[in-house]
Order: sequence, then structure tokens, then C-alpha cells
Amino acid sequence: MKLLTKKYWNLKRHPFFYYVRYILLSRNHHEKNAENIGCLNDINNIEDVPALYFEVNTQINVTPKMGTFEKALEIGAFLRNTIKGGPGLGLSSDKTLEKMLAGNGGVCSDFSQIFNLFCFINSIKVKEWGCVDRLYDSRFGHAFNEIYSTEHQKWIAIDIHKGIYFTAVDGKPLSTIELFKNLRNGKELQFTFISDYQPNDMRRIHSVYSKSTLPFVISNYKNKENDYFLNKYHDVFPSFLINFMLILLRKNHNFVFVMDNYKVKLLPKSIQSMKLIATE
Repeated sequence: MKLLTKKYWNLKRHPFFYYVRYILLSRNHHEKNAENIGCLNDINNIEDVPALYFEVNTQINVTPKMGTFEKALEIGAFLRNTIKGGPGLGLSSDKTLEKMLAGNGGVCSDFSQIFNLFCFINSIKVKEWGCVDRLYDSRFGHAFNEIYSTEHQKWIAIDIHKGIYFTAVDGKPLSTIELFKNLRNGKELQFTFISDYQPNDMRRIHSVYSKSTLPFVISNYKNKENDYFLNKYHDVFPSFLINFMLILLRKNHNFVFVMDNYKVKLLPKSIQSMKLIATE
């Protein structure tokens, strides 16, 4: 068993599979249409959200009179104060929430996953974003969210795992694209905590959110379908094989780069030169 585990780990960490995964999942898209990409609410149904989310939602202090940004901050504060986090889970949405509430794990992508659904059932438009510095042997890969604020009439970036949202000098909240444009223009990273929680390593925030980081929005994430495959095959196949199965069945989500050409910025020259990988 130990030998099989080691072989699986080595296979999973092989650079070839990192690059193949990104090539299969990634797309380049023009920034000017970014607002129309990735909204989870557009392709999912409320009745498909696991019952546990509605049960836990009764413990969150949200009311119909609140604006969507205010609601999102309440949800984020509840999750960050209630869940201590831990190892990555990679499970279906119901099992992820169950384990996180029990104190048995949860990394940035897990926090983003459950925040998505709590926003959804509270009528908040929500997206999930990721960001990377490079693909193979990267210093980090991170996930966060963006919600549409009825109060501000714009999308606002929120990082539930770090317990923050991002602001301009005047204190106004920023969208994801505004955030990374500011960073690339040399402006200082500014953020506000959404609860009493603060990360142990504050330097990590500045490392993840920097001018060299490439953001991408996750599109076409169908929670019901992903839950079905994860619940059915999790005890049989490793997660990367389940993801590959979704790709083969054309049920996968996509990583959409709206500020950068990921093929030029993230793929090695040897792969860029392949005829199948057009860089334009």
C-alpha cells in the first residue's frame, strides 16, 4: 500500500500532468467581457444544493433587508470564525462542509467551494477565482471569491480563507480585475478583515496578491454534477482521475484567464512551440 501511495504521489506531482491539466482546462478570454463569465448562479439550481447548507444557514445572521455585500461579509465572518481549516479535502460540497464544521480540514479551495453555495442560497451572485505564480513547482496556488454587490453596483473580491476583502486608498472595495490592475500599476495592497480571525503569516497575503500573480476565473462549475462524480468515485479513484473523467465527458469546469495569455506566461517554451498549442 505504501508503494502504491508513493507511486500515486509521484505521478500526481509529475510536471507533464500539471501542464496537461491546465491546457485541457484553461482558456484565454478578453478582459472587457470578464463580468459575464463564471457566475455560479447562472448554471446551477437552488434545489440541487445539499440540505446541510440550508440547515447551517439558519445560524448565520443574514436578513432580507441586507445588501448582498453585507450578507456576504456576514457569511464570510461566520465561516472564518467557525471553521479552523486544515488539510485539503477535494470532496463533494456536502461532505466538504460536514468535515470542515467538524474541524477536519479545509484549505482555500474548500472555503471557496462552500462560500459559493452559501452565497447562492442567499441570492448573492458569486464567482470563484484562482491565482498562480507559475504552474509546476509553484510557490502557491490560491482560490478566492467575488460577489456582486447591490450596494456598490459592482463585483467585489473576497478571500474567505484569509478572512479579507480588498480596498482602494479611499476605502472602496475592489473587484478582482481592479485589484490586480492596481498591483501591476505599483499600488500598495490594501485589505480589510471581515472578522476577528487573522492569518498567522501576514506575509503570505502579500506573496499571493502581487503584481506577478496571474488570476483566472472558474467557469462552467456545475455543482450537482461534480458532487455526483465525487460521491460515486471518491473511494475508487484519486481526485485527478475523477477530474480527467469529467474532462472526457465534457462536464469539466474551465480556468479562464482574462488579464494574461496563460500559454505565453505559464507554459514552457518547449510546449509553446508545439503546433497544437497556439499562443495567440
